Amino acid sequence: MGFNLENFKQSMKENNLSNQGLVNKLKENGIDVTIDTIKSYRRSGGKNRQPTNDKLIVIAKILNVSTDYLLGNDDENKLKIKTIPLIGLASCGVPKEYALDGYELVPVSSDIYRDGMYAVRAEGDSMSPKINNNNIVYCLADEIVDNGHIVHYTLNGESGIKKYKMNEKGNIISLVPINPEHDVITIYENDPHSLKMARVVGVVDTEF
Repeated sequence: MGFNLENFKQSMKENNLSNQGLVNKLKENGIDVTIDTIKSYRRSGGKNRQPTNDKLIVIAKILNVSTDYLLGNDDENKLKIKTIPLIGLASCGVPKEYALDGYELVPVSSDIYRDGMYAVRAEGDSMSPKINNNNIVYCLADEIVDNGHIVHYTLNGESGIKKYKMNEKGNIISLVPINPEHDVITIYENDPHSLKMARVVGVVDTEF
């Protein structure tokens, strides 16, 4: 279902927010849009008929509604918005060290929300087309991880996203990219390491 104009207009009204006010709040959140773009969202057949996903989740956060409500999928639960901490970046490419101590709140659909869920922002293309550069990735640290699951991992200070694989003997872990242009990370049983993993359970509003 597409962007719901009536739900958007009603949310703007309930928040006593003008078009320029929404432009200003979006800029405060790192999103640059013009007032004409906001006006276009508010009329049927506008040039920009609906926000892109990155703009949609920020607009939902500003209006204190769910993204599903703005898409017309969740009219009864519009105020049951959930937020989770976006703690930092995760490499989808060459492993990198990132600080994972951020606490920006991002909205998440109530149907996949779980206590303890957090988010990271992907950087790189090693997990394309499942996860693309700049996607927000939802993670659960307490979820069971099996072969084939995509995980957010930290390893010796590095933060990344890969597909998890354990060999039959249980003594070799492989962190595998989807994009074959990138390298597999191999961890042997006797290697000193500090691997921690959380299962990836969604990207923006798309569940795996």
